[in-house]
Amino acid sequence: MAIKKLKMLSLIFLVVIICIGVVTGCIPEEDNDQNNSPQITPLSAEELEYFNGDEFFNGEYMNIRNQFISSLYDVPEEINLFELFYCGSGFDEIPTEEERNAVVAHNNWDMEPDCACIKISRINMDTVLIDNMGLIIADTEKIDLECFTYLKQYDSYYLYHGDTNYRMNIFFFDGEREGNIIRLFYDDEFMGEGEKVLTLREYGETYLFVSNQKSAVL
Repeated sequence: MAIKKLKMLSLIFLVVIICIGVVTGCIPEEDNDQNNSPQITPLSAEELEYFNGDEFFNGEYMNIRNQFISSLYDVPEEINLFELFYCGSGFDEIPTEEERNAVVAHNNWDMEPDCACIKISRINMDTVLIDNMGLIIADTEKIDLECFTYLKQYDSYYLYHGDTNYRMNIFFFDGEREGNIIRLFYDDEFMGEGEKVLTLREYGETYLFVSNQKSAVL
C-alpha cells in the first residue's frame, strides 16, 4: 500500500509540474513585451519650454538645429541635405573670389549670379551631421546633395541664392517621452503642411535627430 501511495503522489506531483509549465507557456509574449517597454508620458511644462526656448532651437541667426525640420525623413539617413544646408552650415564660411570664379567656370555660366554665394565645407557638413545625427555625409542617402556645386580642390559645396528657408522661430505645442525618445509636436505653418512630429533621442547631455514626419504617419 505504501508503494502505491508513493507512486500516486509522484504521479500527482508530475501532473502539477506539467500544468504549471503549460500555464506559464500560455502567457502571451506581447504582454511580457508590454510590461518591459517604456511608458509614454507627457513632457512637463519645463521640458517643453526648453525646446521652445533659445537653448536648443531658436536663438540668434543661424541655429543649424532649426534647419533639421526643413524636410521630412523617417530615419536620419533620409534627411534632405539640400534643405538642411540651404542657408549654410552655421559656421562662418566666406568663399573667396577665386572660389566663386571656380564655381562659375564649373557650371559654364557666362557670369556670376547677382546674389549671395553660400559655402559649406565638407568637414563642417560632416561636423553638423555627427553632432546632431551621429553620422556623416557618406552614411546618408545624399538626398539632393547634387543641388550644390561641389569643388574637389576646395572640398566644399557652394550655392547661389537670394531667398531663405530659415525658420527664425520654432514652437512645439505638445511633447511626450518614451524611454530616451522625445517626440515634439508642431504645426508646420512655415511650410503650410499641417501638424508634424519631430523625434529626438537623448544622447549624453544633448539630443540627436531621429525623424521628422507628418503626424498621420504615426
